[in-house]
Amino acid sequence: MSNKNDKKEENKIDATSLDVSAEENSILQEPAAEVAERVTPLIYLGPNLPAGRLLQSTVFRGGIPAYLEPLLVEQPDVAALIVPVDEMSSAQARIVQAGTPEYVAYQAILRGGPVNGI
Repeated sequence: MSNKNDKKEENKIDATSLDVSAEENSILQEPAAEVAERVTPLIYLGPNLPAGRLLQSTVFRGGIPAYLEPLLVEQPDVAALIVPVDEMSSAQARIVQAGTPEYVAYQAILRGGPVNGI
């Protein structure tokens, strides 16, 4: 009978070995937060740009594409009008409200600021 008791003792798990610290738990949760950030779609709310470089209401999944980097450097107002889709309605309200940064950016693009020398 002592063999059965010995086997039961071998199968028991020491509860202290299962202790998951808060630090380890947060490490497991961080990748999920990073994934959520990466997949948040963005939308461009500015006017169409010349030569079809960027069209109003273009949606970007997975971030802003690298091919737009030169445009964003040359015309920073464009970057001000790329917002998360879930903030679209509030951003559109700010675009039509005089004096807001979004209004100023939209108007600057409409006036024909330099977009890649065009």
